[in-house]
Amino acid sequence: MRDETVQLGDIEMYYETEGAGEPLLLLHGGTGCHDNWKHAARDQFVREYALIMPDARGHGRTTNPSRKITHRQCALDTLALLDHLGISKCRAIGLSMGGNILLHMATLQPDRIEAMVVVSAAMYFPELARAIMRQVPAARDQPPQEWETMRQRHKQGDQQIVALWEWARDLKDSYDDMNFTPPCLSRITAST
Repeated sequence: MRDETVQLGDIEMYYETEGAGEPLLLLHGGTGCHDNWKHAARDQFVREYALIMPDARGHGRTTNPSRKITHRQCALDTLALLDHLGISKCRAIGLSMGGNILLHMATLQPDRIEAMVVVSAAMYFPELARAIMRQVPAARDQPPQEWETMRQRHKQGDQQIVALWEWARDLKDSYDDMNFTPPCLSRITAST
């Protein structure tokens, strides 16, 4: 396994690579990090693919000086990482936020994503999802065990963790980032 941090625009993106073969991009969910993939079938994937596991903007060990996060910007960050690695096309799996990032990647640059699995992704956030987002506790109301879990994942300090919880709550008011129309989704050429 190899880990590296690379400057991509305004962020320093942390990522790990492992294995050999065709590239397989693994994108974690919101408030998660690359380590979430150790609980998946990573051992099976690594036998066949070169795994690429980045920490999204503001997550894990990746910085976020602006403190703003959108799925679209995370998609642009990830495409820049693929450029840095010299990868013109890959397969990908995205969980929740990672799936939302993949939807953006596959509509922004359809030729880059050969095949993708999107798990718990959304074309838009329906009212039921927004109701759940409204219930995300503020940082001051998070239980100690949740702080401990977040500190294990996110290495930029408590302000990073507070920003992630604020972002998760603020998604309830986001209407343009995840707002895919059928014509927009029809640009996807990846086997999905």
